[in-house]
Amino acid sequence: MSSSYVPTPPTAAAVAIPRDVLRLLALVDITTAGRRVLDQLLYLSDPDTGTAAISQNEMCSELGASKPTVNRGFKELRECGLAWSLEDGLYQLHPLLTGGAVSSPVMPVPEIRAAEPGRFTEQRRARFAAQTANLAATG
Repeated sequence: MSSSYVPTPPTAAAVAIPRDVLRLLALVDITTAGRRVLDQLLYLSDPDTGTAAISQNEMCSELGASKPTVNRGFKELRECGLAWSLEDGLYQLHPLLTGGAVSSPVMPVPEIRAAEPGRFTEQRRARFAAQTANLAATG
C-alpha cells in the first residue's frame, strides 16, 4: 500500500544557504535524482533540528519518481555526507545545510565528500563552471 500524502514543511520561512555552501554543493557529484531528493529534504527540514520527515513512498509521490530512483538519491546523499537516515522516514541534513541545526548535540556528523575539480570529466567541468558562475556576486 502506498500513500499519496506528502508532508508540508514545518515553517513557511525561507531556507537560506550561504554561497560558500552552494559552492561546496557544486563540488558534490550527485545525480539529478540525488539533487531532487536533497532539495525536497531541504524544503521539509525543521529549522530547529535540521531533520526532514518523509517516507520513501511519499518522496516518490512528491517527485513523480520511481522507488529505485528515489532510493539511489537517498543513497548518494548518505554516501557523500549531505543527509542520512535517523530512522524510517526521518532524515538528518548536514549542519552546513541547516545553519548548524541538528537533532542531537552529540550526533556524529560525517565529512562532506566533495570531488576535486581537477578530476572532473570535461562535461562535469563545464557544469561546475556554470554552477560557480551563477554564484558570482552581481552588481
